[in-house]
Amino acid sequence: MTVRQAADQLIQIIERRREAGEELGVTEDTVCVGVARLGADDQQIRTGTLRQLVSCDLGAPLHSLVVTGRLHPLEVDLLKLSTEPNAPLQLQEIDSSTWTS
Repeated sequence: MTVRQAADQLIQIIERRREAGEELGVTEDTVCVGVARLGADDQQIRTGTLRQLVSCDLGAPLHSLVVTGRLHPLEVDLLKLSTEPNAPLQLQEIDSSTWTS
């Protein structure tokens, strides 16, 4: 499964649960990280919302999709290095040492 497929399936689940009136911990705007061929010369890492990663092509397998939760400021800085072009991270500061999407 590619990052694109995983993001699309998660969005479908989110939409069904929203229609059922369930409280959601993850939405289409949750910041996620798509990773392909980590450690290889042609590795790809992209950070964006689930909605943005649906249109992200990371090439050949192996792929992983990481859904973020509460983030440390250092993690936020590292995510900014791989953010999708023209896609600012929309994170909220919980306190001086914790961020979330």
